[in-house]
Amino acid sequence: MSSVIKNPRNGCALHGALQTVQEIKGVVPVVHANAGCGVINYLANSNASGGNSKFSGYSIPGTAAQERHVIFGGASRLREQIKNTIKVVSGDLYVILNSCESAMVGDDVDAMTREIVEQGEPVVDTLVAGFNGGTHFGYEHVLADIFKSIDQVKHAEDAKNPKLVNVFGIIPGKDPYWQGNLDEIQRIFEGFGLEANLIFGANGDAADLSNAKNAAISIVFSRWGELPAKVLNEKYDIPVLLRPSLPVGVEDIKDLAKALIGKLDLEEDKIQSFIEKEESYERNLLYRVRDEIIENGLSKKAIIVGDEEQAVRIGRFLKNQVGVEIVGTILTDALKKDEEHETDNEEILKSFSNNVYKSVDQKEINDIIRGSRPEVIFGSSLEKEIANKLDIPLVETSYPVFNKLIIGKSNAGVRGLVSIIEDYFTVVREFEYERKLEIQKSLKNLNKEIWYEKGDGYGRVKSNKGLYIRKQELGISNG
Repeated sequence: MSSVIKNPRNGCALHGALQTVQEIKGVVPVVHANAGCGVINYLANSNASGGNSKFSGYSIPGTAAQERHVIFGGASRLREQIKNTIKVVSGDLYVILNSCESAMVGDDVDAMTREIVEQGEPVVDTLVAGFNGGTHFGYEHVLADIFKSIDQVKHAEDAKNPKLVNVFGIIPGKDPYWQGNLDEIQRIFEGFGLEANLIFGANGDAADLSNAKNAAISIVFSRWGELPAKVLNEKYDIPVLLRPSLPVGVEDIKDLAKALIGKLDLEEDKIQSFIEKEESYERNLLYRVRDEIIENGLSKKAIIVGDEEQAVRIGRFLKNQVGVEIVGTILTDALKKDEEHETDNEEILKSFSNNVYKSVDQKEINDIIRGSRPEVIFGSSLEKEIANKLDIPLVETSYPVFNKLIIGKSNAGVRGLVSIIEDYFTVVREFEYERKLEIQKSLKNLNKEIWYEKGDGYGRVKSNKGLYIRKQELGISNG
């Protein structure tokens, strides 16, 4: 029996594939679907933190399939659209994205693609339809399908680079900090004496797809990047290194370096020099906020809501560096019965979190949060309502984020460590300040009988939320 999911935060596989392709410079998506599929994805993500790519919304090339194409087939319409797109839109690679409609009626997308390729055009396709899975599924399957056939349409010379590293597992759009995190990973690899093959964002492009076969290794920073790395391993014998999450702070960077040493030809002196500089930078910044953590009570009870990689990345840091007690972690990137991608990170999650849940239903997520009795939530803008009801602060770290623009900020590496602390401290400070203003405002209507002496010589006032505040903090006298 079907059930209703409240406020689902993950789209379909087509949306995941589209979000992936449209963030690669030089790659042009062609959506073989009704007119609404691409627009719905645009509307769902247009206010979610990171702005919009070149090909988004109404600018996405597509067949805009009608009822007649569903009844009689839409292969001829797809042929027409591919040819028109190539004429009008300049691109280094064109990727045909399948949909539920075309999959159900059996349109031969492969045949249409081969026909265009035979005419000398760089076109690949993916047959993953929307109903095959969610956004994360679409991300890794479209990359896997591109790697399976790109060498046939966009050949790059075989020139193995012993310093080149393919980077997978950072999903454009699904991690609000994806662009900044890619930049930070590139900076770290350069510190190691390596080159990052990013594919996405400001420093990646279509050439990275062709050049991926020449990498020395593929590093996967979440379980959703394993499939494209596996394809490259099978086709070009590129080793794969799986990591539970992006690194946060020097200790994680050291662990990453340790995993790479022995697999690649690295200069250990160069790595050590880089790490020493990172340690000095981190130590200086953490020293500046050590008193804040104690004096402002920032070692709170917290619950984390988000994708597994984000939860591991942020959760371990909060517990180990800030002393936060993680009373619960809610993973939103997989259904409860997700057999294909059962997590391998169970022990890591248990090492910092008291309880681990899986849910994509906002009502269930809210119930878990309420039952966990946290003092702060690290999650998305969808948790704002429950945070307000519980009267606790919300630090927005996972998709979707509606209330701030994030286009270059990172929460990975040492720079990301600083970002997490800044966001956490700022949100808690603002929250406490708003409560203080609320009490000050309510005092105007209170009489002196509301004051209580607590044995320390200072009077305090009890608000309607049970908060006790010193008179001195409110700027009033003992009179």
